[in-house]
Amino acid sequence: MIDLHCHILEGVDDGAKSLEEAVEMAKMAEKDGITHIVATPHLFRGDLDPDDMYVIEKKVEELRHALKANGIRVKIIKGAEVHISHNLIEVIRKNRDLLVLDGSSYMLLEFPAGHVYSGVKPLFFDLMNEGIKPIIAHPERNYIFMRNVDLLYELVGMGALTQANSGSYNGLYGNTVKQAAFRLLELNLTHLIASDAHNPRSSSMWLSQAVKNVEEKTSNGAASVLVNDNPLAILEDREILDRPPPIDPKSREKSFRIKIPRLFRK
Repeated sequence: MIDLHCHILEGVDDGAKSLEEAVEMAKMAEKDGITHIVATPHLFRGDLDPDDMYVIEKKVEELRHALKANGIRVKIIKGAEVHISHNLIEVIRKNRDLLVLDGSSYMLLEFPAGHVYSGVKPLFFDLMNEGIKPIIAHPERNYIFMRNVDLLYELVGMGALTQANSGSYNGLYGNTVKQAAFRLLELNLTHLIASDAHNPRSSSMWLSQAVKNVEEKTSNGAASVLVNDNPLAILEDREILDRPPPIDPKSREKSFRIKIPRLFRK
């Protein structure tokens, strides 16, 4: 399996707190059947900006050496989780290679949990005109996408991909998020599953459990594609081949109604 979204680098964001903790995360991942981890520290969320990216290169190399010294064969790949900002196109033009996943045309984008930038559709159009293929990180945890699945449907229809967290299918974030994750999956609005793990103490590390939970619901082998074939295509900078067309949420409105808890409401 390939974990396309993980905060495994120590000391650069709210992920691993030490090199030892990062090594422990990789050890757990290897035990779970993960062969590749894309290190995706937060960018433009008060943690790092492009001027600090040399630190990422250094941390990736340090972790690679530590894993080799400990006999851990998980491959660490450089990436980033890019926070949506109004000047994103300008930043990309100056720092493209630092923001995409492993030098590919794919970029992992993060929205705030309770907000979606009002100009997101024009922004995504501009991104794709720049040759960037946007991947929306964990939309099942976003309050706006929970309430307005039509917006996510439109973005996917434009060409965006989405990545769900393994912890969402494992119940880590509660039943509402779990319900939303399976809703998006059934609407063909999910293309990847990754851990988004921040430390070795979280059950989000276990991709295999999420795969099992998804397989129990779908029974069509889709889960394996989301952690193997699709992320491999991204790292090889290819088009995803297994991409069923998204289903209009309006056609399933009654079946997929989710009650949003008060804590998610404004």
